[in-house]
Amino acid sequence: MLCNAVGLFWCLDPPGGTRRELSEEMLRIHDEMAAMRSNAARVKNVAAKVQLGHGQAVTFESQYFLPRRTAYQRVLAELQRLAQASGLQARDSVNTEEPIEGSDSLSLLNVAARFDGTYAQFVKFLYEVDRSPMLLMLDSLGATPQQNSGHITADLRFQAIIQDDTPAMEVTGGKR
Repeated sequence: MLCNAVGLFWCLDPPGGTRRELSEEMLRIHDEMAAMRSNAARVKNVAAKVQLGHGQAVTFESQYFLPRRTAYQRVLAELQRLAQASGLQARDSVNTEEPIEGSDSLSLLNVAARFDGTYAQFVKFLYEVDRSPMLLMLDSLGATPQQNSGHITADLRFQAIIQDDTPAMEVTGGKR
């Protein structure tokens, strides 16, 4: 009789739940697994995009950010080359450097330069600057016509990004 009572109890309230409860739990777990697979695929996709973006950022940085040691020389040489290619006469230039906010290793090189030439030469110069392999950003341009000569004197301000190329030093004992 005890065996019958135990058998009846197991039939009415089996351990782990009834067949219906177990089916419902199996469906819930199945849905959770599908949601987790979907979330894992989305995270994997985002990770791949982050990896691609990082690679592109490193490529851009190495191609367009100038090392501090050679930045001034390279920018001035490039401007001189572009001026000669377009027939402009380069005059004086002033260089300044300012840090870029939020970065320890980047700064902005400002080159204010004056050029003399015709309108057509300036158009060609700006075309050449735009096609230059160096990232030269034209910040400002002011032109003054020369009386009775057909020439223009232009004051241009270019900017380039400089990257500190000194190896990072560890801070130890408060000294660098």
